[in-house]
Amino acid sequence: MNRTYFSLHYIVAAIAVSALSTANAQIAKPFLWDLTKDGKTMTLFGSLHVGKPDFYPLPEAVIKRFEEATVLAVEADVTLPETTQACLKLAVTDEKLEDLLSGDDFAALSGYVKAAAIPDSTINKRKLWMVNLALVGAELNQLGVDFGRGLDVTFLREAKLSKKRVVEVEGGAQQCGALAAATNAETTAALTRFLAAVRQNRMEKRLDQMVTAYRAGDGESLNKVVNEEFGDSKEGMMAKQRVFDNRHPPMAERIDSFFKSPERHFAVIGVGHMFGDNNLLDALTKRGITVKRVE
Repeated sequence: MNRTYFSLHYIVAAIAVSALSTANAQIAKPFLWDLTKDGKTMTLFGSLHVGKPDFYPLPEAVIKRFEEATVLAVEADVTLPETTQACLKLAVTDEKLEDLLSGDDFAALSGYVKAAAIPDSTINKRKLWMVNLALVGAELNQLGVDFGRGLDVTFLREAKLSKKRVVEVEGGAQQCGALAAATNAETTAALTRFLAAVRQNRMEKRLDQMVTAYRAGDGESLNKVVNEEFGDSKEGMMAKQRVFDNRHPPMAERIDSFFKSPERHFAVIGVGHMFGDNNLLDALTKRGITVKRVE
């Protein structure tokens, strides 16, 4: 791999469609940890699921550890067709959105879908949790970021090009299952929060805060953005517990199992799992794993 650029042909393609400067915008302090148990060490990298071209080139410490690894571990391999199929299967419904939402929210949703030119097939006969994902994705794309440039996707592409083995910490069906388990109260509350954030131009502000904190390696500020996104309502707290807290013990168990392998693993997990109460790093520590951030 060329150490000057990471995934050179993908990054060049991404930069070609963006006018953003890369001069001083790279990640200054990566979310990178050494995990050690029984004399063996693996690397944990905290990623964002969305990305910008000016995240690259990645810091040398990140590239070096990735190159040394023979196995890439990700939450779910989103490049696999079966991942998409599993999620879409969970999202199919005969429920009508107008029956789930208030009149004001349904009108606001209809207006947003029309303005954003979102295809009807993305919304119709889809459960509200999937509709929420589609709306967030569309809004982030409008703000200049997308899931296709996410750091985990970049690592997946590079791993497959360099013939590294890829393993999943959760898998698409399990990950989408956590989202699909949301109650109607949770998903309608999430849609209400999204529409209000768009109406009040808060999405761009939160995105800027998140990206700035990520580049600086500031976990406390990132955690604050995550908490604000869920809010402090009963529904928001339930969603946060289901999407984050409840997943951490099984994720830690799976990562712990990698120490039984003679291969060297490089794990890429969303950085939102690393901070706050009941975080993944604490769950790993409870399993006897020494966690040390790479400075």
